[in-house]
Amino acid sequence: MCGITGFCDFTTKSDSSILKSMLKVISHRGPDDEGIFFEAGPLANIGLGHKRLSILDLSPLGHQPYQYKHLSLIYNGEVYNFKEIRSDLIKLGYSFLSNSDTEVIIKAYDAWGLGCVDNFIGMFSFALLDADKQKLFLIRDRAGVKPMYYYWKHDLFLFGSELKSFHQNSHFEKELDYDSVALYLQYSYIPAPYTIFKNTFKLRPGHILEVDLVKKEIKDYPYWNVIDYYNKPKLNLPYNEVKGELEKILKSACEYRMVADVPVGVFLSGGYDSSAVAALLQSERTQRLKTFTIGFEEQKYNEAPFAKAIAQHLGTDHTEYYCTHREAFGIIPKLPEIYDEPFGDNSIIPTTLVSQLAIKYVKVALSGDGGDEIFAGYPKFGMSLKYTHLPNWVQSMFSSGMSLVNPDLIPGTRNSFNFSTRYRKMQEIWKNHDPAGAMKIISQFHSDFELTRLLKYSYKKRRSDFDLSPEINSNNDSLNQMLAIDYRTFLVDNNL
Repeated sequence: MCGITGFCDFTTKSDSSILKSMLKVISHRGPDDEGIFFEAGPLANIGLGHKRLSILDLSPLGHQPYQYKHLSLIYNGEVYNFKEIRSDLIKLGYSFLSNSDTEVIIKAYDAWGLGCVDNFIGMFSFALLDADKQKLFLIRDRAGVKPMYYYWKHDLFLFGSELKSFHQNSHFEKELDYDSVALYLQYSYIPAPYTIFKNTFKLRPGHILEVDLVKKEIKDYPYWNVIDYYNKPKLNLPYNEVKGELEKILKSACEYRMVADVPVGVFLSGGYDSSAVAALLQSERTQRLKTFTIGFEEQKYNEAPFAKAIAQHLGTDHTEYYCTHREAFGIIPKLPEIYDEPFGDNSIIPTTLVSQLAIKYVKVALSGDGGDEIFAGYPKFGMSLKYTHLPNWVQSMFSSGMSLVNPDLIPGTRNSFNFSTRYRKMQEIWKNHDPAGAMKIISQFHSDFELTRLLKYSYKKRRSDFDLSPEINSNNDSLNQMLAIDYRTFLVDNNL
């Protein structure tokens, strides 16, 4: 996992002791090694801190911050194709002391500048200080697997893998952002780029943030955007050809993620996505893959039997653990410490439990995240299409009829689960006839109407990536439009 944190303090009030405190609170992200770089420069005090979880090159040669010429790097993640990039750099005359991807990243930047990131296949967030350019760069991977937060106010710039490190800097102003509270109540998470604090943000996936030490300015811009790929003309290929290409891509992706100098396992739920990952990996191996599942006594929520059947079919080395009520409730008090801001997806309880189980056996675990977003696995996609593709006269009849009725006054519905919310959602959906708009409404736990009743203050309705429809062109049908938006919203800010 690794953890990074640091600052660029133009007021020069932040020192190395503050940096050490910021690093200490994220020790859980990297128990194997740590390092800091601090410089009291003429323009600003610069601090870079790193906690290491050793995955590649377990030797001290992988120590960070990693320095080369005028460059300093701290890095969280893994560049899976680092060996291929390393070979290209050797042809350019570079030599290497370690077998780490960290050294490859810093020398790739030295060779190609920020364009180096276009060559990286992986999950990563890193901070790179270029002393010659007098700039600090933060870069986050394309899908947003690895987190990156930052704060900018009164000439103080903070960044890190987790918000908790900011609290260790006494100059960080802990002001709640009440517009973000409204977002949280609406979606059960806070969409990027916002966080629960004012002047504090998530760096968006596929983005670079640049801190100019001379001008005392920050700016961020994309180097990759999934919308660009959805907007390309669709290929018209035979089904079997597509199926064969898809299997090659999935195999390549899964095998890349097995590149490690430590044991790797798979979280197996028994669903299509994690089962496909386990099947692809086990098919290429004689050694049994380690798989992990959490089970529950309540059959309604229990996926363990399905996972066990898949594990037996594939022949994996399977470990399952049945969780009690007490253990599940015991996770809840830990969640604020884990997430640092409000987060309401109930899947965080089994996810935390299965992580606690897996860490006893492996250091890296793969999951099936992303499958539902790419292959339309969620019911909300079908619901959005269904509710907005009724004949116009039917939608008109329903919307006009429903608009005349107050759902709170309908007899027999007072005890029906969430009836009023669902009723008002359908009113909105039938009004606008737009599947992407319908998905946004279905994704909301509280409607705009309910927020005005819940909150005793006026809040600003913020634009988020749920509002990307104008950027998605006519090469996309309604389903692809929803998938593109889901990739930029639910996948990154809830699941990842």
